[in-house]
Amino acid sequence: MDSQELKTLINYYCQERYFHHVLLVASEGIKRYGSDPVFRFYHAYGTLMEGKTQEALREFEAIKNKQDVSLCSLLALIYAHKMSPNPDREAILESDARVKEQRKGAGEKALYHAGLFLWHIGRHDKAREYIDRMIKISDGSKQGHVLKAWLDITRGKEPYTKKALKYFEEGLQDGNDTFALLGKAQCLEMRQNYSGALETVNQIIVNFPSFLPAFVKKMKLQLALQDWDQTVETAQRFLYGHQFSTPLDQMPRNIIPESYGCCSKIAKMWKH
Repeated sequence: MDSQELKTLINYYCQERYFHHVLLVASEGIKRYGSDPVFRFYHAYGTLMEGKTQEALREFEAIKNKQDVSLCSLLALIYAHKMSPNPDREAILESDARVKEQRKGAGEKALYHAGLFLWHIGRHDKAREYIDRMIKISDGSKQGHVLKAWLDITRGKEPYTKKALKYFEEGLQDGNDTFALLGKAQCLEMRQNYSGALETVNQIIVNFPSFLPAFVKKMKLQLALQDWDQTVETAQRFLYGHQFSTPLDQMPRNIIPESYGCCSKIAKMWKH
């Protein structure tokens, strides 16, 4: 996997709240791309969400002066301190003051990563503020529009999906982008265009065969289309030959129609 694919995988696991997998992928990113502080940031975030607050605070402190992740690290420090049983009020005030100062002159990447982090912790409106500013100073960044589209569709409201689909399409004009493709598939699924979503997911699998969320999404879509045999076949491909996996027993149970025997077949494959 290249750097961007690993980052999309991290985003997926953050949204699904599989924080152990966030740690696994972030560790792999550090191993392969040690100079990229984004992987260190998400290793710290995964550590925090696994309940190791003090360790996470140390990790965020170590990268808070790295240019691209400084702003999101300061926001994460505030978030982590507030999660602590005994919040350090002085540290929170200090980080908050630095956020206000840095936000004024923050560059495109700093704003993007801050917005991305805020999205992951459910601060959609605040994330939108950062991304709107990032789009403005970058003269219409496609990366910013793709994230803005994700913010729209994760609101779960139909009126937002049409505009989001346009942004995802624009994000794909310069080539295949896993984050944009996954968003496009999600958008089409929300509009109950399951065949179109499946076509998009197949595009991800062809271009990024090691990108596991595509297999999860494909199974969900095949179930929506009531294609049980193909669902089992996709599950087999999902389970064998990949390094990172999202456990099938963590998939929402209501998408597996037990009456059709699909769940029992997949469960049996998982055990073996």
